[in-house]
Amino acid sequence: MNDLFEFLTQNKTDAVEVVFLMLFSLGIALFQTVIYSGLFNFKFPSWLFFVLSPAIVGVSFLIDSSYPLAVVLLLFLSVFLSAFIGMIVSGIRSSKEERIEREKFNRKHNIQKTPLSKKILGIVVLIGIILSFIYLAENGNLKLLLLIIPGFIVVSSIFFPSNKSKFMRLQSILPTSKIDAIAMGQVEIVGDLEEIEPIISPYFNKPCIGYYYKIEKESPRDDDGRTTYSTIFSEIKTGKFKIKDETGSVTVDGEGLEYYFNRIDNQAGGKTRYTETYLKSNDYMLLIGYADSDNGTTIIRKGSPDTVFGIAMPRSISFRNKYKPLLDSFLVTLFFISLILIYIILN
Repeated sequence: MNDLFEFLTQNKTDAVEVVFLMLFSLGIALFQTVIYSGLFNFKFPSWLFFVLSPAIVGVSFLIDSSYPLAVVLLLFLSVFLSAFIGMIVSGIRSSKEERIEREKFNRKHNIQKTPLSKKILGIVVLIGIILSFIYLAENGNLKLLLLIIPGFIVVSSIFFPSNKSKFMRLQSILPTSKIDAIAMGQVEIVGDLEEIEPIISPYFNKPCIGYYYKIEKESPRDDDGRTTYSTIFSEIKTGKFKIKDETGSVTVDGEGLEYYFNRIDNQAGGKTRYTETYLKSNDYMLLIGYADSDNGTTIIRKGSPDTVFGIAMPRSISFRNKYKPLLDSFLVTLFFISLILIYIILN
């Protein structure tokens, strides 16, 4: 360090060179101003560094004419050090502010924190995947991943189906009941909706039977420059309503009803996007729910927590039912071809 200091201070400067170094320090002052006001978020007069940096160079010349060059170099290096520290500080501050905003958002929309047990389970699964990958790599069996991954996907889809999969599977085997001949238990009915207890949507304030409300944040653009969004909050709320066909009508308690159709009725926003989909009077829908008796009157509601309770558009269901067998045949054929290819690769 002493050798470096001696090297930097071995050349003396004259008055002209000091003036040039002071002017050069103004450029350094510009970066210092940007760093300390932007990254560190400090509040100070905008002229501070434009006075301070040249003054330090000038004072160093008055002390010893060999110091100004070393002082300018140190000021220059301090810019990089300050920028590095500033990025860390700014990142920590932004993370803290984002966490505070997220907590406010969660409180506003009554979003519960992820249970600790689920977090631990997620960490255990992730560690298990990483250890499995390391084990297979060390034993030269990475090719087994070609068999394990498809098998895991198939098993999970069979034993842990999504709610939509349950709805579609049940719809394919349940007969459609006429409303005047509904039996108690799980039923499927098709008809027009009638409003009983209108509710107001949260963002656009639209009266409706029910709504699906979604808030999305803009994600970084992909490689093709397309804008994508990720959902940060969603809510489904449905009031009581009736569904009718040519034989009559029946009341539906909409609490817990899930929507299985893609329709956007209202959307607004830029980087934060708000989307609402409504259930409205005269919507022609297919409903699966649990028919029960309420003081002698038939009502359809959600039964046990595992009971399917959803609504969809009959037209899209008909289209799906028409082409689903072809898709299933294609997927089964593709699966067995993949198994054959995997067997060939592994051997």
